[in-house]
Amino acid sequence: MHNLFNYSYLIFLNLLVFSSSLAQGNNEEIFKKIVATKLPAEKGKRLETVAKLFLGKPYMAHTLETNKSEALVINLKEFDCSTLVETAIAICNLQDNSYKSFKNNLLSIRYYKGKLTDYGSRLHYLTDWLLDNSEKGLISLETKNIGGKPYQKEVYFMSKNLGKYPSANTEAIKQQISMAEERINEANFYYIPKSDIAQYESKIKTGDIIAITTSIQGLDCSHQGIAVLKNGRIHLLHASLTKKKVIISTEPLINYINKNSKQTGIMVARLQN
Repeated sequence: MHNLFNYSYLIFLNLLVFSSSLAQGNNEEIFKKIVATKLPAEKGKRLETVAKLFLGKPYMAHTLETNKSEALVINLKEFDCSTLVETAIAICNLQDNSYKSFKNNLLSIRYYKGKLTDYGSRLHYLTDWLLDNSEKGLISLETKNIGGKPYQKEVYFMSKNLGKYPSANTEAIKQQISMAEERINEANFYYIPKSDIAQYESKIKTGDIIAITTSIQGLDCSHQGIAVLKNGRIHLLHASLTKKKVIISTEPLINYINKNSKQTGIMVARLQN
C-alpha cells in the first residue's frame, strides 16, 4: 500500500509539473507537449488523462465568440466547459499526432455534420452536440442503458432570445438555429434525474461525458464535464465558472448537482473505441 501511495503521488507530481509547463508557448507548442506524453490506450482513461493535463487552466467564458466571421477557434490556455471537453476529445482521437489532425478533429466535433459554414453551423445546444456526434460514431449515448428516463422538454432558448447572440445576425443563421431546435425536439433523449443518480452512479465510467440538464425554460443543458473516479466515487472534471479554472469537483457528482437548484439531472455519453 505504501509503494502504491508513492507511485500515485509521483504520477500526481508529474501531472502537476507537466500542467504548469503548458502555460508556456503558443497553441501549437502546447499541443506538441501534450502529444509527446504517453497516453493510455483505453478511450475513457485516455480522455481523463488528457483532461487532467489542463487542471488549473483559467476559466474563460464565451471563448468561441469573436467579432469576426465564424472560424475554428483553438485556445489551449483558457477553457469554458464545452471547449474543455471538445479539446480533450479531439486530442484523444488523434491518429498521427499532427496539429492539422487535431484541428480537423476539433472542427468535426464542434460543427453540425463536421462542416463549418457560419455561426449557425456550430452545435450550440448540448443535446444537438450529443445527437450529431453520436451519428458520426464518435460517442455512444449511454443514459438510457444506464437507467435514464425520457427527457421531455421543449428547446427554444436561442430562437426566443436572439438578442443574446449578436452573431445570429442573418435570416439564414436564424433559420439554422430554428432547425437545430426542431432536431432536438423531434429526437428522443433520456436523463437521470438528480434523485436517481445515487442509484446509477456505479454504472458511470471514468472518462464518460456528463451533460447536466437544467430547469431553465427552453434550455436543454447548462454545463458539462468528464467523469473521474476518485476514492470510489464519481467526481466531475470541468471548467468551473465559480472557481474560475479547470478543476475536479471536491465533492462527488451527486453532491455537486444537489447544490444547484437549477440542475435537474445528467445525460451520459461515452467515447467509442
